[in-house]
Amino acid sequence: MASLTIVNVVATADLNQPVDLAQVSQLPDTIFDQEIYGGRVAYLKKPGMHGKVTIFPSGKLISVGTKSPKEAEADLQEAADTMHHEGLIKSVKVEVRLHNIVAVLVTKPLDLEEVALMTGAIYEPEQFPAAILKTGSPERTYLIFNSGKVVMLGVRSMADLDEAVRVITGLLDSIN
Repeated sequence: MASLTIVNVVATADLNQPVDLAQVSQLPDTIFDQEIYGGRVAYLKKPGMHGKVTIFPSGKLISVGTKSPKEAEADLQEAADTMHHEGLIKSVKVEVRLHNIVAVLVTKPLDLEEVALMTGAIYEPEQFPAAILKTGSPERTYLIFNSGKVVMLGVRSMADLDEAVRVITGLLDSIN
């Protein structure tokens, strides 16, 4: 039986107002370093947050490191609420846009030569230890390892994740 784990969700939001990173840098739990991207971003990682939020002076936010869209939305709203509470921005309800859900599906061990032959995946073991399969619209990428682990990239919603799992399990079940 296959098992599925979400390992990272990348989501964005826009505060629709500029942010003064010098002021943000004074907040606890914030990383702001001129050596990191020339001081063009700040990072917020408060206790209780599931991932990390990157803050841009334009007011754009990026959440990474969460394990669900709900956690990503909570972290983005927490960043906005924190900056509002400290008087750095006006109150805003963030509108979250999912960009990538990275998930790992564990299936049965696989013969990658056969996987490549049957699916058209790229498999060059001297270059990379997995078969690389790109499918569909929207385009998704599957990294298929001989252990049966499949890393899925390019998924943009939970419904898309369900479909990606159906597609790859259908393909792999037809082999052997």
